[in-house]
Amino acid sequence: MADPPPTQPVGAAERILALDVLRGFAMFGVLLAYCMWSLGTAPEESWTSVDQRLGEFVNFAVDGKFYTILAFLFGLGFSIQLSRAASDVAAVETYCRRLAVLAGIGLAHALLLRNGDILLPYALTGFLLIPFRHRYARMILATALVVVLIPFVAHLLWLASGVPIPERPHLEDAPYLIENAAWVRYWFETAIFTWPTNLTLFLFGLLAGRHHLIPRLAAEPKALALIAFVALVPATALFFASNWVATLDSPAAGALAGLIFTFHCWSLSSTYVAFLLLALRTVPGTRALVPLSAIGRLALTNYLSQAAMIVPLCLALGWFDTFRPTTSILLALAVFFLVQLPFSLAWLSRFQFGPAEWFWRLLTYGRMPPLRRAIATAAPQ
Repeated sequence: MADPPPTQPVGAAERILALDVLRGFAMFGVLLAYCMWSLGTAPEESWTSVDQRLGEFVNFAVDGKFYTILAFLFGLGFSIQLSRAASDVAAVETYCRRLAVLAGIGLAHALLLRNGDILLPYALTGFLLIPFRHRYARMILATALVVVLIPFVAHLLWLASGVPIPERPHLEDAPYLIENAAWVRYWFETAIFTWPTNLTLFLFGLLAGRHHLIPRLAAEPKALALIAFVALVPATALFFASNWVATLDSPAAGALAGLIFTFHCWSLSSTYVAFLLLALRTVPGTRALVPLSAIGRLALTNYLSQAAMIVPLCLALGWFDTFRPTTSILLALAVFFLVQLPFSLAWLSRFQFGPAEWFWRLLTYGRMPPLRRAIATAAPQ
């Protein structure tokens, strides 16, 4: 399906552009979260009042929301692959190869560059989607709602067992690669607290793709407006409830606060998606948001390049553990608008896939896919 002209609003059936815009928007949020929390922060005593306010705002508006959107789109993508495959067997075989390659890329990314990589968890959890591809919607929904409770229950059982929950790595002056390896081990040791939530969102995305939820919502501006504004109320209430519960003197407080925060993320993410789909119904909104589709089409390339650009800078200039909210946001804006967005637009003017996307396809299918865009030539008169 071809993307519509940039100056035209997106119609209900033009779903690929909308999905690419959502994915591009999420990639900016992931970059912002990475700069805020993965590079090390300066002591809060050094923060200005502006840093304090920005930190509070980003905790509300960014933390967990963009990973929520990406995980939802991951499951939706699986649904699209199923619908386009020649057969169910072919769909599953291709999907498994894609996940295996993505897991390898994610492991290398986690060990060499980014603590907190999402590719490896997404790939490994993604295999669990396969048994649900033909299940009834009610079963999928019920399973998703049960799975989201697993981190909460696991936290309580772990506390009751008396076995200490692994602590986040604190390695003083350790080489960067050693520190990354420690983080990979930590994320696997505590996977029960995070990976089930990914699976829940994958299942929601699978259902959404099966029932064409995004194009159907795109055709219903009243429903989008209702979601956009009404979801803000529970999102705000759940955020403050989560913070309050976390202060309680109870072993279960942390686990319950995490569960409430998950629901907060879902609510606010729904608001973001609804606002974007509303904007794509207008000419000015489409003009403003179409560039994000380039980021979305090169999502893997842009995700990998975030740490590939930032980590060497931090190592060379000694920036780790010096960031305040102001400098974190400025770094994210600079990387996104000065590097990733211009690169993505320029690359797609000549090529069909991003470099990482092309490599992913090469390893998945075992053959070299065409990279350059086909140039239309006029028929001879």
